[in-house]
Amino acid sequence: MDKKTNLASKGITAVFWGSFGSVLRALLQIVTQIILARLLGPSEYGIFAIASIVLSFSKFFSDVGISYGLIQKKTISDLDIKFVFTWQVILGATVSGIVYLLAVPLSHFFNEARVIPVIRVASVICFITALASLSINLLKRELDFKSIQSAQIVSYIVGYILIGIPLALLGQQVWALIAAFISSELMNLVLIFRKSRHPIGIVLWRRDEGQLVVYGARVFLTNVINWIIGNVDRVIIGRTFPAAQIGLYSLSYNLVSNPTLTIIAVIQSALFSTSARVQDDFDRLRKALLTMMGVVTLVLFPVFAGIAVASETILHALYGNAWAGAADVLRPIALAMPLYLLLGMATPLLWVSGQTHKEFLIQIPVAIGFVITAAVAAMVSLDTVAWVVFGMYLVRATAIVATTCHALDLGLRRIFRSMRGGAITTAITAILIAVVDLAARQMVEMPLLWLAADVVAGLAGMLLSLWIFPSLVNHHVAQLFEKIAMRLPKRSSEKIVRFLYRGHLKRTI
Repeated sequence: MDKKTNLASKGITAVFWGSFGSVLRALLQIVTQIILARLLGPSEYGIFAIASIVLSFSKFFSDVGISYGLIQKKTISDLDIKFVFTWQVILGATVSGIVYLLAVPLSHFFNEARVIPVIRVASVICFITALASLSINLLKRELDFKSIQSAQIVSYIVGYILIGIPLALLGQQVWALIAAFISSELMNLVLIFRKSRHPIGIVLWRRDEGQLVVYGARVFLTNVINWIIGNVDRVIIGRTFPAAQIGLYSLSYNLVSNPTLTIIAVIQSALFSTSARVQDDFDRLRKALLTMMGVVTLVLFPVFAGIAVASETILHALYGNAWAGAADVLRPIALAMPLYLLLGMATPLLWVSGQTHKEFLIQIPVAIGFVITAAVAAMVSLDTVAWVVFGMYLVRATAIVATTCHALDLGLRRIFRSMRGGAITTAITAILIAVVDLAARQMVEMPLLWLAADVVAGLAGMLLSLWIFPSLVNHHVAQLFEKIAMRLPKRSSEKIVRFLYRGHLKRTI
């Protein structure tokens, strides 16, 4: 097996394990979130949401991007690893201390005194994630997504299911969420280090690490801008609205963004790690982008469109009447997630093409515009802010995808052609769900039956679309699914391959 074939095989394996782990973890998150949301209510979730905003921003300073730079380096030494480890420890400890000391001023900013002890206790998470970053990126470099996903799933089960839910049942309120968060991150650190077993030592500076620091600084600055774009709405809402409404917004956002972020993390890591090895082969980079866009639009776009259409039913059936006010927020946020997926796929290929600065230049005006429009929208209503979020992702995705296509010398027409099947499938599926949801609501007064009918309608819509219009599965998508199908038993794989190529020329299996 030649080097290119082996790399492609490892890339497919990485995506397979990453996707499998992502789906399982997303399901665990949804089920756990439903249980905890019913037990705690919007107000307690609002307190936790404020602390999460602070911690998510602080994490960028405890991991400035130098560990991520190890993925791009063609060769690394033990001294490289020790250098990164040293600065991860220093930065993680420093940021944790600063967050602890700023708890009171932050509570004044968010007009919520109850958040002070929560931020102080949770500040340790900045140190834990800084330590874990090195091990995670070393495993990503080797495309070992099986180990990463296994550790994340086990740690989530321990933290949220074995610790968080029992504490919530005992009436510990927001502390149940904090305990779950800390224990999950700590368990992940232990498991991920056990697998990577990287050398530990103190190396404050090496002359040849300048490139790594420069790359890390670029990634850090870009990620800070990305954080502003991804979180400024919640910062403004946290300062403007009471805790209960913050909880409504946070739950709606997390319901669709957590699975999206998990999927993007897998796709970006697999694309970046694989593409970094063939960064001069633009034909392969173009094919990778077209394939992933085709797959995501065909498989995931219909899911988010269905969530938007059935938002009221989902909240009534799963979370109860206390969360019904989140429906108007969930709708635009769900529609924004497919756009987030598009820019998430384009970004790593823009990086490996050597044009990371262009992403940064695009994000600056988007961030400034978003801050202004979100602040104005917060004066109107919660759902107005959500629609501004949708508009921001539309602008951002359009700019990033267009820039990536230009960098790879890829025509936008080919992008639209790769997404055509997914767009048609999404429209058919969303319409069918809307009709079935309306009919179910008029026939029975049982939200769980409404939701069951919507799920069946969604699956039927996707399968019928592909059955009636087999050409919706483009050639790049068919090839990827064929490679995955070859890992299944022969009879199953043959049926899948025949179905995939129904809209193409006959193919010998």
